[in-house]
This record gives sequence, C-alpha cells and structure tokens, in this order.
Amino acid sequence: MRILGYVFYRYLWISFNTLLFYFYRFSPRRHTSGMERIPTDRPVIFCSNHPNAFMDALMLGSAVKRRTWFLARSDVFRKKALAKFLSFIGIIPIYRLLEGAENLSKNDETFDKCSAMLEENKAILIFSEGLCVQERRLRKLKKGTARIALGSEAKNNFNLNLTIIPAGINYSSTPWKFRKPLYISLGEPFAVKDYEALYRESPARAMNQFTRDLEDRMREQLVIIEHKENDELVAQLEEMFMRKWTVEKYGDPRNQADTYHTSKAIAHFVNETTKREPEKIAALRDKAQTYFSKLEELRLRDWLVTDTKRTGGIIAGVLLALLTLPFWLFGVITNYVPYKIPWLIQKKIVKNIEWSASVNGTIAVYLWQFYWLLQSLVVALVFRNWYVLGAFMIAVPACGMIAQWNSVRLKKLFGRIRYSNLPANERKDLAEMRSEIEREGEELKGLKV
Repeated sequence: MRILGYVFYRYLWISFNTLLFYFYRFSPRRHTSGMERIPTDRPVIFCSNHPNAFMDALMLGSAVKRRTWFLARSDVFRKKALAKFLSFIGIIPIYRLLEGAENLSKNDETFDKCSAMLEENKAILIFSEGLCVQERRLRKLKKGTARIALGSEAKNNFNLNLTIIPAGINYSSTPWKFRKPLYISLGEPFAVKDYEALYRESPARAMNQFTRDLEDRMREQLVIIEHKENDELVAQLEEMFMRKWTVEKYGDPRNQADTYHTSKAIAHFVNETTKREPEKIAALRDKAQTYFSKLEELRLRDWLVTDTKRTGGIIAGVLLALLTLPFWLFGVITNYVPYKIPWLIQKKIVKNIEWSASVNGTIAVYLWQFYWLLQSLVVALVFRNWYVLGAFMIAVPACGMIAQWNSVRLKKLFGRIRYSNLPANERKDLAEMRSEIEREGEELKGLKV
C-alpha cells in the first residue's frame, strides 16, 4: 500500500507540474527562490501562509522535489471514503475549534503521527495561520506548528535534527483567475534544536518564542499589505507601474522574481506612507479609484493609455489572428470542454472565493487528461495510424496554448480599437488622470524593502 501511495503521489506530482502550473504563470525553476536550501538528509517542516485553499498545498508540494505530507482541516475527512483517499495520498487531519471543541483532543493522535513521520526523516507542510483567507497579509500564527516541532524534538531528546523552512506563497491580487503570476519564496532554514535550552526551562515560553520567530521569518517571504483598505490601491499601482518600476529598480519585468520584489516594494511604501501621512494615501486611493472606474466604464485597460504601438498594434494583431486562425480553431475545438466546464462548476458550487482556483484548477487537470485521451482514442480508432495519432496528441496541447495566447492578443486588439475610437478629449482626460497618479506615486515611493 505504501508503494502504491508513492506511485500515485508521483502521478499527482507530474500531473500538477505539467498541467496545473499552466493554470498560473508558474515554473518551479524560474518562479521560486530558496529551493536549494531544502535539506534531503533530515526531517523538514515547511511553514506557509494559506490564502488559496488546497491550491496552496498543490503548488508548494508540487514545486519542491521532496515527497511532502500535508496537514488539512478535519472537516474534509467527514466522509469515510474521502478520508481513506486523503490518508492514502498523504494528507493528515488537524482539528480546529471551528470543527467543534469536542474534537480538539484528537489532535494528540495527529501530533503523534507527525512526530513518527519526522522520526522517519519525512517532510511535512503546515499552514501555520490555521485559517484560509484570501488576502496579502499574514495572520497571527497558531501554536500548532510550535507544538509539533518542539514536541517532536523533545520526544527525541532534541536529537531529531528537525529543520523549519518558512515559506511564502505569493499570488497576484486576483489568484482565482487563469494565467495569473505566482511566486514562491523559501526563507533561511532554522533548527528547532536552537530552542532546546529555553524549552527545558519553560516549554510555554519556548513555544511563544518559536511562534514569534517563525512569524517574522514568514513575513519576510511575503508581499504584505498591512491595511485592508489599501489592497485595491496596491493592485492598481501594480497594474499601472509594475513594468516601469521593475525596470528602474530590479531589471526585467518579465522575470517574476523581479516583479515579486517590486510588489513587495510597492506594498512597503504604501504601508509606510499610511503610517506617516495617511491623508496622502487616502487621496491617492481616491484618484486611482476614479481612474480605474472610468476605465471599467469604457471597457479599457490601463496599458492602453500609454500604448505606443496603437496603429501598428492593430495591424499586427489582425495579421497574427489571420495567420494563426487554423491553429486557434483547432485548439479551441479540442480544449474548450476541459477549459470551460471546470469554470462553470466552480461558479455554481463555490461559495467562498478562496476555493475558486482550487476547484477550477484541479477539475481541469483531470478533465483535460481524460478528454485528451478520449479524443486520442477516437482518432486512433478512426485513422488506425500511429503517425496521425502521435501528431494529434502533440497538436492538442500545443494548439491549446496557441489558442490561449491568441485569445489574449485578440482582447488586446479589441482594446486598442476601442481606445482609438474614443474622442480625443476623453483620451486626454485619461492620460492626465494617469499622469497625476504617477507623479504622486513617484513622490511617495521609496522602493526600499
């Protein structure tokens, strides 16, 4: 059973690496930092923020090369069949007060199981906030991580060599949307043994100190917007100035490592200015809101206001659409069902935004594989030719990517046309509004993190 579980885990790992990573603009090689810090010769606990339901576990677990077990809230284990499957693939229940105070005692069994796994040099992922909330902040950490880490070391006389790795999963301001960027940052590992002396003196003080230290280390890996009322402002400033400010300070706006640092810098100067001069941030919020409301009313995006390729862009867009039309049509026909149905399902059943990407993305992973194999079977039965079958199986994902790419280009083309058709005075008003926001943003930003 253990071998079968490992094989199935590897199947999931490969599936998510090849398909789910396309749901976001994400590559473990290019869009992560600190992966080289993960030790392979000792037990590890990854401690992460938790904004995006079980998508967080899928993305971080698939990005690291070590086999990883996860702690998940106990209410998903209520159905016996599902509970067996979750246990089979390496998910362990954690009981919270929200699931009933009478169940909290069951955590003793969970903690014992975690200790046993760590004694076998395994890796565990814990969402130390204990709650899933879609925001670019870090909530106060629960003490469960400290209890597992320090309890496991104490049980082994602090000879376990357990390593803690603080992790930050950084989505964009709209993590529920398809093809949005994602960046995962792993901080400097630290040893639980460092708390041995304090634990022997006072376990409670050691747990409190461990939790505070972990929280500080996790915050360093995240884009933190301290005040909820600034969430939209930071997202708007990112949309308007991400490219320009990344080029000025960090380098390549196409490199998500650089844009991650720019996002941290934008959030930082908004946080600091809110503390010192809240009236300036309030004024900037109002101006940005007015500007983006106008754009939404006209069905435009910010980049169109500064677009220098308007006429050439329209001509190039039309030519590209014509040249890629056959591939676009084939890609849409063969990929539309696994693209659209998961989106419709999540729209119907998901009540909380935190679950949108998880439901949409995971259904799409399995439905796409099934639909691809089903279409391939039909082609094999009809043509009975290995070359035709091979060409079809390669063409489906390739043309699907072309279709997605072309759809983005077509949206840009229509945006350019709409903007070009605006009266000159409206275009001038938008440009002036944007310039004023940029001037104020340049005055406020320090871009120092």
